[in-house]
Amino acid sequence: MENLNNNFDVIVVGAGTGGSIAARFAAEKGLKVCLIDRKEKKDIGNKICGDAVGNEIFDFLKIKHPKGDELSCKIKGAKLYSPDLKKCIDLTDPKQAGYIVNRIEYGQRLLNEALDAGVEQFIDNTMALDLLYTQKTVSGVKVKRKNGEKVDLRSNILIDASGFYSPLRKNIKSTLIEKEILKEDSILCYREIVKFSPQDLNITNPDYISIILNRDKAPGGYIWYFPKNESSLNIGLGTFMNLKGKVKNLYHQNVFNKFIKTSKYEIISSGGGVVPVRRPLWSCAADGIMFVGDSACQVNPLHGGGIDPSMRAGFYAAKTAVAAFEKEDFSIKALWNYNYSVMTSFGAEFASLDLLRMTLQVLTNEELNFALKQDLFSGEEILEISSTGEFELPILSMVSKAFKGITKPNLLLDLNYLRIRMNEISKLYKNFPMDINNFDEWKNRAIQIYDKIKKMLINTKKGKEL
Repeated sequence: MENLNNNFDVIVVGAGTGGSIAARFAAEKGLKVCLIDRKEKKDIGNKICGDAVGNEIFDFLKIKHPKGDELSCKIKGAKLYSPDLKKCIDLTDPKQAGYIVNRIEYGQRLLNEALDAGVEQFIDNTMALDLLYTQKTVSGVKVKRKNGEKVDLRSNILIDASGFYSPLRKNIKSTLIEKEILKEDSILCYREIVKFSPQDLNITNPDYISIILNRDKAPGGYIWYFPKNESSLNIGLGTFMNLKGKVKNLYHQNVFNKFIKTSKYEIISSGGGVVPVRRPLWSCAADGIMFVGDSACQVNPLHGGGIDPSMRAGFYAAKTAVAAFEKEDFSIKALWNYNYSVMTSFGAEFASLDLLRMTLQVLTNEELNFALKQDLFSGEEILEISSTGEFELPILSMVSKAFKGITKPNLLLDLNYLRIRMNEISKLYKNFPMDINNFDEWKNRAIQIYDKIKKMLINTKKGKEL
Protein backbone atom coordinates (compact mmCIF):
# COMPACT_ATOMS: atom_id res chain seq x y z
CA MET A 1 0.00 0.00 0.00
CA GLU A 2 2.87 2.40 0.69
CA ASN A 3 3.89 4.70 -2.16
CA LEU A 4 0.92 3.64 -4.32
CA ASN A 5 0.71 5.94 -7.32
CA ASN A 6 -2.65 6.61 -8.88
CA ASN A 7 -1.84 8.04 -12.32
CA PHE A 8 -0.19 6.22 -15.22
CA ASP A 9 0.17 6.32 -18.96
CA VAL A 10 -0.93 2.68 -19.27
CA ILE A 11 -2.57 0.32 -16.81
CA VAL A 12 -2.44 -3.40 -17.65
CA VAL A 13 -4.97 -5.58 -15.83
CA GLY A 14 -3.73 -9.17 -15.59
CA ALA A 15 -0.10 -10.29 -15.44
CA GLY A 16 -0.48 -13.48 -17.49
CA THR A 17 1.32 -14.09 -20.77
CA GLY A 18 -0.50 -11.35 -22.69
CA GLY A 19 -0.51 -8.78 -19.89
CA SER A 20 3.17 -9.24 -19.01
CA ILE A 21 4.21 -8.87 -22.65
CA ALA A 22 2.04 -5.74 -23.07
CA ALA A 23 3.49 -4.19 -19.90
CA ARG A 24 7.05 -5.06 -20.89
CA PHE A 25 6.98 -3.57 -24.38
CA ALA A 26 5.08 -0.45 -23.28
CA ALA A 27 7.58 0.15 -20.45
CA GLU A 28 10.57 -0.44 -22.73
CA LYS A 29 9.37 2.49 -24.86
CA GLY A 30 9.32 4.78 -21.85
CA LEU A 31 5.62 4.73 -20.94
CA LYS A 32 4.65 4.92 -17.27
CA VAL A 33 3.08 1.48 -16.74
CA CYS A 34 1.10 -0.03 -13.86
CA LEU A 35 0.57 -3.82 -13.92
CA ILE A 36 -1.99 -5.37 -11.57
CA ASP A 37 -3.11 -8.92 -10.88
CA ARG A 38 -5.53 -10.56 -8.47
CA LYS A 39 -3.01 -13.27 -7.56
CA GLU A 40 0.00 -13.03 -5.30
CA LYS A 41 3.21 -12.38 -7.21
CA LYS A 42 4.55 -15.90 -6.49
CA ASP A 43 1.45 -17.46 -8.08
CA ILE A 44 1.58 -15.51 -11.37
CA GLY A 45 1.64 -18.06 -14.20
CA ASN A 46 -0.21 -20.77 -12.29
CA LYS A 47 -3.07 -21.54 -14.66
CA ILE A 48 -4.99 -24.58 -15.91
CA CYS A 49 -3.62 -24.76 -19.43
CA GLY A 50 -2.37 -27.07 -22.17
CA ASP A 51 1.04 -25.38 -21.74
CA ALA A 52 1.97 -25.56 -25.44
CA VAL A 53 3.48 -22.63 -27.34
CA GLY A 54 5.06 -22.45 -30.79
CA ASN A 55 8.61 -21.25 -31.25
CA GLU A 56 7.83 -18.57 -33.85
CA ILE A 57 6.47 -16.13 -31.26
CA PHE A 58 9.86 -15.86 -29.53
CA ASP A 59 11.59 -14.92 -32.77
CA PHE A 60 8.76 -12.51 -33.59
CA LEU A 61 9.12 -10.75 -30.22
CA LYS A 62 12.92 -11.13 -30.19
CA ILE A 63 12.85 -12.62 -26.69
CA LYS A 64 14.51 -15.71 -25.23
CA HIS A 65 13.11 -19.13 -26.05
CA PRO A 66 12.08 -21.29 -23.07
CA LYS A 67 14.93 -23.22 -21.49
CA GLY A 68 16.00 -24.64 -18.15
CA ASP A 69 13.29 -24.98 -15.51
CA GLU A 70 10.64 -23.26 -17.64
CA LEU A 71 10.95 -25.83 -20.46
CA SER A 72 9.19 -29.17 -19.99
CA CYS A 73 9.79 -30.63 -23.45
CA LYS A 74 9.90 -29.79 -27.13
CA ILE A 75 7.11 -30.66 -29.57
CA LYS A 76 6.95 -30.96 -33.36
CA GLY A 77 3.27 -30.11 -33.78
CA ALA A 78 -0.26 -31.45 -33.30
CA LYS A 79 -2.15 -34.54 -34.45
CA LEU A 80 -5.93 -34.63 -34.79
CA TYR A 81 -7.48 -38.09 -34.30
CA SER A 82 -10.75 -39.59 -35.46
CA PRO A 83 -13.12 -40.92 -32.76
CA ASP A 84 -12.10 -44.53 -33.46
CA LEU A 85 -8.40 -43.54 -33.26
CA LYS A 86 -7.75 -45.31 -36.57
CA LYS A 87 -6.84 -42.15 -38.46
CA CYS A 88 -5.05 -38.95 -37.57
CA ILE A 89 -4.29 -35.86 -39.57
CA ASP A 90 -1.04 -34.04 -39.08
CA LEU A 91 -1.40 -30.36 -38.18
CA THR A 92 2.36 -29.81 -38.12
CA ASP A 93 3.13 -26.26 -39.17
CA PRO A 94 6.91 -25.73 -39.08
CA LYS A 95 6.32 -22.25 -37.65
CA GLN A 96 4.31 -23.71 -34.76
CA ALA A 97 6.64 -26.49 -33.64
CA GLY A 98 7.71 -25.47 -30.20
CA TYR A 99 7.52 -26.19 -26.53
CA ILE A 100 5.56 -27.49 -23.58
CA VAL A 101 6.38 -25.03 -20.79
CA ASN A 102 6.27 -25.23 -17.02
CA ARG A 103 3.49 -22.72 -16.69
CA ILE A 104 4.43 -21.06 -13.41
CA GLU A 105 8.18 -20.81 -14.14
CA TYR A 106 7.37 -19.45 -17.59
CA GLY A 107 4.84 -16.97 -16.19
CA GLN A 108 7.29 -15.79 -13.54
CA ARG A 109 9.95 -15.23 -16.18
CA LEU A 110 7.64 -13.08 -18.34
CA LEU A 111 6.55 -11.09 -15.28
CA ASN A 112 10.11 -10.49 -14.10
CA GLU A 113 11.18 -9.41 -17.57
CA ALA A 114 8.32 -6.89 -17.60
CA LEU A 115 9.40 -5.53 -14.21
CA ASP A 116 13.03 -5.37 -15.37
CA ALA A 117 11.90 -3.44 -18.46
CA GLY A 118 10.75 -0.58 -16.23
CA VAL A 119 7.15 -1.23 -15.16
CA GLU A 120 6.69 1.53 -12.59
CA GLN A 121 4.23 -0.21 -10.31
CA PHE A 122 3.29 -3.87 -9.94
CA ILE A 123 0.35 -4.42 -7.60
CA ASP A 124 -0.60 -8.01 -6.74
CA ASN A 125 -3.52 -9.27 -4.64
CA THR A 126 -5.63 -6.63 -6.37
CA MET A 127 -8.97 -7.19 -8.09
CA ALA A 128 -10.27 -5.03 -10.93
CA LEU A 129 -13.86 -4.04 -10.23
CA ASP A 130 -15.00 -1.56 -12.86
CA LEU A 131 -13.89 0.90 -15.49
CA LEU A 132 -13.48 4.61 -14.86
CA TYR A 133 -14.56 7.09 -17.50
CA THR A 134 -13.83 10.65 -18.51
CA GLN A 135 -16.80 11.57 -20.65
CA LYS A 136 -17.16 8.47 -22.90
CA THR A 137 -13.52 7.35 -22.86
CA VAL A 138 -12.05 4.77 -20.47
CA SER A 139 -9.65 6.62 -18.17
CA GLY A 140 -8.72 4.04 -15.55
CA VAL A 141 -9.96 1.25 -13.33
CA LYS A 142 -11.47 0.90 -9.88
CA VAL A 143 -9.68 -1.82 -7.92
CA LYS A 144 -10.00 -3.58 -4.59
CA ARG A 145 -6.84 -4.20 -2.56
CA LYS A 146 -6.16 -7.22 -0.39
CA ASN A 147 -7.21 -5.28 2.73
CA GLY A 148 -10.59 -4.43 1.15
CA GLU A 149 -9.77 -0.82 0.31
CA LYS A 150 -11.13 0.40 -3.03
CA VAL A 151 -8.83 2.62 -5.06
CA ASP A 152 -9.22 4.50 -8.35
CA LEU A 153 -6.22 4.12 -10.68
CA ARG A 154 -6.12 6.56 -13.61
CA SER A 155 -4.57 6.06 -17.04
CA ASN A 156 -4.66 7.31 -20.61
CA ILE A 157 -4.89 3.74 -21.91
CA LEU A 158 -6.13 0.57 -20.20
CA ILE A 159 -5.13 -2.89 -21.45
CA ASP A 160 -7.44 -5.62 -20.15
CA ALA A 161 -5.73 -9.01 -20.02
CA SER A 162 -7.75 -10.26 -17.06
CA GLY A 163 -9.16 -13.42 -18.63
CA PHE A 164 -12.35 -14.87 -20.06
CA TYR A 165 -14.58 -13.70 -17.22
CA SER A 166 -13.31 -10.14 -17.39
CA PRO A 167 -15.58 -7.86 -15.35
CA LEU A 168 -14.26 -4.92 -17.37
CA ARG A 169 -15.51 -6.29 -20.69
CA LYS A 170 -18.91 -7.00 -19.14
CA ASN A 171 -19.22 -3.46 -17.76
CA ILE A 172 -17.89 -1.48 -20.72
CA LYS A 173 -20.03 1.34 -22.11
CA SER A 174 -19.32 0.70 -25.77
CA THR A 175 -21.42 -0.80 -28.52
CA LEU A 176 -18.22 -1.98 -30.24
CA ILE A 177 -17.45 -4.60 -27.58
CA GLU A 178 -19.32 -7.88 -27.13
CA LYS A 179 -20.03 -8.04 -23.40
CA GLU A 180 -21.32 -11.60 -23.22
CA ILE A 181 -19.99 -14.69 -24.98
CA LEU A 182 -22.49 -17.32 -26.12
CA LYS A 183 -22.26 -20.63 -24.27
CA GLU A 184 -21.88 -22.51 -27.53
CA ASP A 185 -18.74 -20.47 -28.26
CA SER A 186 -16.83 -21.79 -25.26
CA ILE A 187 -16.03 -25.16 -23.74
CA LEU A 188 -15.70 -26.39 -20.17
CA CYS A 189 -12.39 -28.16 -19.56
CA TYR A 190 -10.96 -30.49 -16.93
CA ARG A 191 -7.40 -31.75 -16.91
CA GLU A 192 -4.80 -33.49 -14.79
CA ILE A 193 -1.02 -33.66 -14.80
CA VAL A 194 -0.21 -37.34 -14.20
CA LYS A 195 3.29 -38.53 -13.27
CA PHE A 196 4.61 -42.05 -13.82
CA SER A 197 7.76 -43.99 -13.23
CA PRO A 198 9.79 -43.96 -16.49
CA GLN A 199 9.16 -47.63 -17.25
CA ASP A 200 5.37 -47.14 -16.94
CA LEU A 201 5.14 -44.11 -19.24
CA ASN A 202 4.24 -45.12 -22.79
CA ILE A 203 3.25 -42.08 -24.85
CA THR A 204 1.87 -42.40 -28.35
CA ASN A 205 3.57 -39.75 -30.50
CA PRO A 206 5.62 -38.24 -27.65
CA ASP A 207 6.75 -35.35 -29.88
CA TYR A 208 3.21 -34.15 -30.59
CA ILE A 209 0.18 -32.84 -28.79
CA SER A 210 -2.69 -35.20 -29.57
CA ILE A 211 -6.31 -34.07 -29.94
CA ILE A 212 -9.11 -36.62 -30.24
CA LEU A 213 -12.50 -35.71 -31.66
CA ASN A 214 -15.29 -37.77 -30.13
CA ARG A 215 -18.83 -36.44 -29.97
CA ASP A 216 -19.97 -39.17 -27.55
CA LYS A 217 -17.08 -39.01 -25.08
CA ALA A 218 -16.34 -35.27 -25.29
CA PRO A 219 -19.55 -33.65 -26.61
CA GLY A 220 -18.88 -30.32 -28.28
CA GLY A 221 -15.15 -30.43 -27.58
CA TYR A 222 -12.29 -32.87 -27.66
CA ILE A 223 -9.98 -35.06 -25.60
CA TRP A 224 -6.34 -34.01 -25.33
CA TYR A 225 -3.24 -35.98 -24.56
CA PHE A 226 -0.10 -33.85 -24.27
CA PRO A 227 3.41 -34.89 -23.27
CA LYS A 228 4.52 -32.89 -20.24
CA ASN A 229 8.05 -34.16 -19.70
CA GLU A 230 9.91 -37.47 -19.64
CA SER A 231 7.67 -38.81 -16.86
CA SER A 232 4.38 -36.89 -17.03
CA LEU A 233 1.27 -36.33 -19.16
CA ASN A 234 -1.17 -33.45 -19.38
CA ILE A 235 -4.49 -35.12 -20.21
CA GLY A 236 -8.04 -33.81 -20.16
CA LEU A 237 -11.16 -32.99 -22.12
CA GLY A 238 -13.39 -30.10 -23.10
CA THR A 239 -17.17 -30.32 -23.46
CA PHE A 240 -20.25 -28.20 -24.05
CA MET A 241 -20.90 -25.71 -21.24
CA ASN A 242 -24.26 -27.31 -20.41
CA LEU A 243 -22.42 -30.38 -19.08
CA LYS A 244 -21.23 -28.44 -16.04
CA GLY A 245 -21.17 -30.82 -13.08
CA LYS A 246 -20.52 -33.82 -15.32
CA VAL A 247 -17.20 -32.88 -16.87
CA LYS A 248 -15.06 -34.43 -14.11
CA ASN A 249 -16.93 -37.73 -14.36
CA LEU A 250 -16.62 -37.66 -18.16
CA TYR A 251 -12.89 -37.13 -17.78
CA HIS A 252 -12.41 -40.11 -15.45
CA GLN A 253 -14.67 -42.37 -17.52
CA ASN A 254 -13.54 -41.44 -21.03
CA VAL A 255 -9.99 -40.15 -20.61
CA PHE A 256 -8.26 -41.30 -17.44
CA ASN A 257 -9.60 -44.86 -17.53
CA LYS A 258 -8.90 -45.06 -21.26
CA PHE A 259 -5.29 -43.89 -21.29
CA ILE A 260 -3.87 -44.67 -17.84
CA LYS A 261 -3.09 -48.38 -17.95
CA THR A 262 -1.01 -48.66 -14.78
CA SER A 263 -1.78 -48.33 -11.09
CA LYS A 264 1.62 -46.70 -10.49
CA TYR A 265 0.97 -43.00 -10.96
CA GLU A 266 0.77 -39.73 -9.08
CA ILE A 267 -1.65 -36.86 -9.75
CA ILE A 268 0.52 -33.73 -9.70
CA SER A 269 -2.32 -31.27 -10.25
CA SER A 270 -5.92 -31.19 -11.42
CA GLY A 271 -8.54 -28.58 -12.15
CA GLY A 272 -10.94 -27.09 -14.64
CA GLY A 273 -11.81 -23.88 -16.43
CA VAL A 274 -13.63 -22.32 -19.35
CA VAL A 275 -11.97 -21.65 -22.71
CA PRO A 276 -13.42 -19.56 -25.57
CA VAL A 277 -13.28 -21.44 -28.87
CA ARG A 278 -14.36 -18.90 -31.47
CA ARG A 279 -13.18 -15.90 -33.45
CA PRO A 280 -11.82 -12.90 -31.51
CA LEU A 281 -14.26 -10.17 -30.45
CA TRP A 282 -15.56 -8.20 -33.43
CA SER A 283 -13.58 -5.30 -32.02
CA CYS A 284 -10.84 -5.80 -29.44
CA ALA A 285 -10.65 -2.07 -28.67
CA ALA A 286 -12.79 0.92 -27.74
CA ASP A 287 -12.07 4.48 -26.61
CA GLY A 288 -9.16 4.30 -24.14
CA ILE A 289 -9.05 0.49 -23.86
CA MET A 290 -7.71 -2.64 -25.60
CA PHE A 291 -8.51 -6.27 -24.77
CA VAL A 292 -5.82 -8.96 -24.89
CA GLY A 293 -5.91 -12.76 -24.65
CA ASP A 294 -8.89 -14.67 -23.24
CA SER A 295 -10.75 -11.43 -22.44
CA ALA A 296 -10.82 -10.82 -26.22
CA CYS A 297 -11.47 -14.50 -27.13
CA GLN A 298 -8.04 -14.69 -28.76
CA VAL A 299 -7.78 -18.47 -28.52
CA ASN A 300 -7.32 -21.07 -31.26
CA PRO A 301 -10.85 -22.52 -31.82
CA LEU A 302 -9.55 -25.93 -32.86
CA HIS A 303 -7.25 -26.83 -29.97
CA GLY A 304 -7.74 -24.04 -27.42
CA GLY A 305 -4.15 -22.79 -27.54
CA GLY A 306 -3.96 -19.27 -26.16
CA ILE A 307 -0.37 -18.55 -25.09
CA ASP A 308 0.96 -17.53 -28.51
CA PRO A 309 -1.97 -15.27 -29.52
CA SER A 310 -2.05 -13.59 -26.11
CA MET A 311 1.65 -12.73 -26.34
CA ARG A 312 1.25 -11.53 -29.91
CA ALA A 313 -1.75 -9.40 -28.95
CA GLY A 314 0.11 -7.99 -25.94
CA PHE A 315 2.87 -6.83 -28.25
CA TYR A 316 0.39 -5.31 -30.72
CA ALA A 317 -1.40 -3.51 -27.86
CA ALA A 318 1.86 -2.06 -26.51
CA LYS A 319 2.92 -0.93 -29.99
CA THR A 320 -0.45 0.72 -30.53
CA ALA A 321 -0.27 2.43 -27.12
CA VAL A 322 3.15 3.90 -27.93
CA ALA A 323 1.84 5.27 -31.25
CA ALA A 324 -1.22 6.75 -29.50
CA PHE A 325 1.01 8.65 -27.06
CA GLU A 326 3.01 10.04 -29.95
CA LYS A 327 -0.26 11.47 -31.34
CA GLU A 328 -1.64 12.27 -27.86
CA ASP A 329 -4.87 10.64 -29.01
CA PHE A 330 -6.41 7.74 -27.05
CA SER A 331 -9.69 7.40 -28.92
CA ILE A 332 -10.76 4.28 -30.77
CA LYS A 333 -9.57 5.97 -33.97
CA ALA A 334 -6.02 6.08 -32.56
CA LEU A 335 -6.26 2.51 -31.19
CA TRP A 336 -7.83 1.04 -34.33
CA ASN A 337 -4.50 -0.23 -35.61
CA TYR A 338 -4.55 -2.78 -32.76
CA ASN A 339 -7.69 -4.32 -34.27
CA TYR A 340 -6.09 -4.25 -37.71
CA SER A 341 -2.98 -6.06 -36.44
CA VAL A 342 -5.01 -8.75 -34.63
CA MET A 343 -7.56 -9.41 -37.37
CA THR A 344 -5.13 -9.56 -40.30
CA SER A 345 -2.82 -11.99 -38.48
CA PHE A 346 -4.13 -14.70 -36.17
CA GLY A 347 -7.67 -13.28 -36.30
CA ALA A 348 -8.00 -14.46 -39.89
CA GLU A 349 -6.77 -17.92 -38.96
CA PHE A 350 -9.07 -18.17 -35.94
CA ALA A 351 -12.17 -17.02 -37.84
CA SER A 352 -11.50 -19.69 -40.45
CA LEU A 353 -10.94 -22.38 -37.80
CA ASP A 354 -14.09 -21.20 -36.01
CA LEU A 355 -16.18 -22.24 -39.01
CA LEU A 356 -14.42 -25.62 -39.01
CA ARG A 357 -15.03 -25.99 -35.26
CA MET A 358 -18.75 -25.26 -35.69
CA THR A 359 -19.00 -27.93 -38.38
CA LEU A 360 -17.01 -30.57 -36.48
CA GLN A 361 -19.27 -30.10 -33.46
CA VAL A 362 -22.35 -31.30 -35.35
CA LEU A 363 -20.82 -34.24 -37.20
CA THR A 364 -21.48 -37.69 -35.78
CA ASN A 365 -18.64 -39.99 -34.81
CA GLU A 366 -19.43 -42.08 -37.89
CA GLU A 367 -19.09 -39.02 -40.14
CA LEU A 368 -15.88 -37.90 -38.44
CA ASN A 369 -14.36 -41.38 -38.82
CA PHE A 370 -15.35 -41.47 -42.48
CA ALA A 371 -14.17 -37.94 -43.32
CA LEU A 372 -10.76 -38.41 -41.76
CA LYS A 373 -10.28 -41.94 -43.06
CA GLN A 374 -11.10 -40.86 -46.62
CA ASP A 375 -8.98 -37.70 -46.41
CA LEU A 376 -11.99 -35.55 -47.26
CA PHE A 377 -10.26 -32.86 -45.21
CA SER A 378 -6.50 -33.01 -44.74
CA GLY A 379 -4.21 -31.34 -42.25
CA GLU A 380 -2.46 -29.53 -45.09
CA GLU A 381 -5.76 -28.06 -46.25
CA ILE A 382 -6.72 -26.89 -42.76
CA LEU A 383 -3.36 -25.19 -42.25
CA GLU A 384 -3.30 -23.66 -45.73
CA ILE A 385 -6.86 -22.32 -45.65
CA SER A 386 -6.66 -21.00 -42.10
CA SER A 387 -3.24 -19.37 -42.47
CA THR A 388 -3.43 -17.99 -46.02
CA GLY A 389 -7.08 -18.15 -47.08
CA GLU A 390 -5.93 -19.17 -50.54
CA PHE A 391 -6.28 -22.94 -50.77
CA GLU A 392 -7.64 -24.16 -54.08
CA LEU A 393 -8.20 -27.85 -54.75
CA PRO A 394 -6.66 -29.10 -58.03
CA ILE A 395 -9.21 -30.73 -60.30
CA LEU A 396 -7.70 -34.22 -59.84
CA SER A 397 -7.85 -33.83 -56.08
CA MET A 398 -11.52 -32.75 -56.31
CA VAL A 399 -12.36 -35.79 -58.42
CA SER A 400 -10.48 -38.07 -56.03
CA LYS A 401 -12.35 -36.70 -53.02
CA ALA A 402 -15.66 -36.99 -54.86
CA PHE A 403 -15.08 -40.70 -55.46
CA LYS A 404 -13.94 -41.24 -51.87
CA GLY A 405 -17.02 -39.50 -50.53
CA ILE A 406 -19.49 -41.07 -52.93
CA THR A 407 -21.11 -43.18 -50.19
CA LYS A 408 -21.74 -40.00 -48.17
CA PRO A 409 -22.39 -37.35 -50.84
CA ASN A 410 -24.07 -34.89 -48.46
CA LEU A 411 -21.06 -34.92 -46.14
CA LEU A 412 -18.75 -34.27 -49.10
CA LEU A 413 -20.93 -31.37 -50.24
CA ASP A 414 -20.97 -29.89 -46.74
CA LEU A 415 -17.19 -30.10 -46.42
CA ASN A 416 -16.67 -28.53 -49.85
CA TYR A 417 -19.08 -25.74 -48.89
CA LEU A 418 -17.12 -25.31 -45.65
CA ARG A 419 -13.85 -25.01 -47.61
CA ILE A 420 -15.31 -22.19 -49.68
CA ARG A 421 -16.57 -20.31 -46.62
CA MET A 422 -13.26 -20.81 -44.73
CA ASN A 423 -11.40 -19.34 -47.71
CA GLU A 424 -13.88 -16.50 -47.88
CA ILE A 425 -13.71 -15.46 -44.24
CA SER A 426 -9.92 -15.77 -44.07
CA LYS A 427 -9.56 -13.42 -47.04
CA LEU A 428 -12.12 -11.04 -45.54
CA TYR A 429 -10.19 -10.82 -42.26
CA LYS A 430 -6.93 -10.25 -44.11
CA ASN A 431 -8.66 -7.26 -45.70
CA PHE A 432 -9.85 -5.86 -42.36
CA PRO A 433 -10.51 -2.12 -42.76
CA MET A 434 -7.76 0.26 -41.68
CA ASP A 435 -10.45 2.94 -41.35
CA ILE A 436 -13.06 2.45 -38.60
CA ASN A 437 -15.66 4.08 -40.85
CA ASN A 438 -15.63 0.93 -42.98
CA PHE A 439 -15.99 -1.45 -40.03
CA ASP A 440 -19.78 -1.88 -40.06
CA GLU A 441 -19.75 -2.95 -43.71
CA TRP A 442 -16.90 -5.40 -43.02
CA LYS A 443 -18.66 -6.83 -39.96
CA ASN A 444 -21.92 -7.33 -41.90
CA ARG A 445 -20.03 -9.28 -44.57
CA ALA A 446 -18.46 -11.49 -41.90
CA ILE A 447 -21.85 -12.11 -40.27
CA GLN A 448 -23.26 -13.14 -43.66
CA ILE A 449 -20.56 -15.82 -43.97
CA TYR A 450 -21.32 -17.08 -40.46
CA ASP A 451 -25.03 -17.14 -41.29
CA LYS A 452 -24.34 -19.25 -44.37
CA ILE A 453 -22.50 -21.85 -42.28
CA LYS A 454 -25.22 -21.83 -39.62
CA LYS A 455 -27.86 -22.35 -42.30
CA MET A 456 -25.86 -25.25 -43.74
CA LEU A 457 -25.57 -26.86 -40.31
CA ILE A 458 -29.31 -26.43 -39.64
CA ASN A 459 -30.14 -28.04 -42.99
CA THR A 460 -27.68 -30.86 -42.28
CA LYS A 461 -29.31 -31.51 -38.93
CA LYS A 462 -32.78 -31.52 -40.49
CA GLY A 463 -31.59 -33.95 -43.15
CA LYS A 464 -30.36 -36.37 -40.52
CA GLU A 465 -33.69 -36.24 -38.70
CA LEU A 466 -35.71 -37.13 -41.81
